[in-house]
Amino acid sequence: MIEITVATIIITVIIVLTLRNTKRVALENPLILNRTGQYHAILAPKLNVAQTFVETVAKQLSDMREANQDSATQCFEVRDPEAAKLGQDLYLLAITMRNGLLYFQAVTPDQPNGNPEVHRHKLLEAAHNALARIPVAGTHNDGMDEHVIASASRAAHQLGIQLRKID
Repeated sequence: MIEITVATIIITVIIVLTLRNTKRVALENPLILNRTGQYHAILAPKLNVAQTFVETVAKQLSDMREANQDSATQCFEVRDPEAAKLGQDLYLLAITMRNGLLYFQAVTPDQPNGNPEVHRHKLLEAAHNALARIPVAGTHNDGMDEHVIASASRAAHQLGIQLRKID
């Protein structure tokens, strides 16, 4: 009986150590996350590591969403240590609220240290393409813009991510 208990403990320890030492792998295809009634995210190839940040921002905003509210698209440069481990030092993130639902688009810049205006243009183009089929039915709320920015900043601070708003 003791042998079975010892064997079970050893197997459990091996499984736990194996799972803890697995590395995150950057996906080669875009990742689409859809949390019905909460948010929709499109993450460019190799940006699946942005999922944790996206979910943290969405959680921060969960109690502030109203069905008919819209926000302007907020653009950010994100320097995430987890993404850097996979060779992606910088990615661009757009956050938009349409009809009370959050939309995230993450893309990689063509030139990581390039012109912020070029980054903003690329990001807005990606966001526009993703949101083209979603009509603006609510009213734009400047206060919601500020909530989106503040929530992204809090989430970044919480996760040790450097975040810079692109104006």
